[in-house]
Amino acid sequence: LIIPVPYWVSYPDMALLAGGVPVYVHADASQHFKITPAQLQAAITSLTKLVVINSPSNPTGIAYSRQELEALGEVLREHPKLLIATDDMYEHILWSDEPFCNILMACPDLANRTLVLNGVSKAYSMTGWRIGYAGGPANIIKAMKKIQSQSTSNPTSISQVAAQTALEGPQECIKEMLTSFKERHDYVLERLNTMPGISCLPADGTFYLFPNIEGALESIGGVSNDLELAEYLIEQAGVALVPGYRIRPRRPCQDIHRHQHDKSAKRPRPDRKRFELRDRL
Repeated sequence: LIIPVPYWVSYPDMALLAGGVPVYVHADASQHFKITPAQLQAAITSLTKLVVINSPSNPTGIAYSRQELEALGEVLREHPKLLIATDDMYEHILWSDEPFCNILMACPDLANRTLVLNGVSKAYSMTGWRIGYAGGPANIIKAMKKIQSQSTSNPTSISQVAAQTALEGPQECIKEMLTSFKERHDYVLERLNTMPGISCLPADGTFYLFPNIEGALESIGGVSNDLELAEYLIEQAGVALVPGYRIRPRRPCQDIHRHQHDKSAKRPRPDRKRFELRDRL
């Protein structure tokens, strides 16, 4: 299973639970956290079964363009037995100039081996309702149903009706949330990039930012890596971050944190200053 890095924390464990072996393809900030066709080609072997593409991405908020997906598709065409999973959970939380596009939209000829994964948790703020869905080749969906029927069986009927109502009803709520998320993104991004020792790329969507905090570590006594900084900030400032090592296959490091900004930015000034942490950094 090929997993681009950074990744959502559950991907590797899902692969391991299924008896698979995660293969990581690293993309750093210089690549805007997006893997290249050459990297993908180099990672594929005779043992490769599946490639995961998550765009817009958790944890970086970065989205692949149609042209970038078409380029990855050129590589995937050379390996006709390889399956593709496109995780589109943040499909509607996107504010880049380009409209949403996944690998199937960019390369429709790959439909016979592409799984589209989505849900209502993010776009409709229905995390607790536990509704996700998938579309893909009938034989694969049938196999997935066999596993689910012997594990979770099915979500409650109440959740199903609520999800149907969200998907088929008015969509103005998405626009309202997107406006708020973009406002918070811009606020947090600006504050992060004015802090000494911290740099952060803007996201294309989602409600995450993925800053590099290496330079800030030097100014905090007793803190030498991302895990220690996360512990320091939650204890001293009440600010929660996800350490970068949790979303990279490595030990605590001196570079990246994921920052989630789906909480309201319209708060009293003292609360907003907790984002800045200037006195503490």
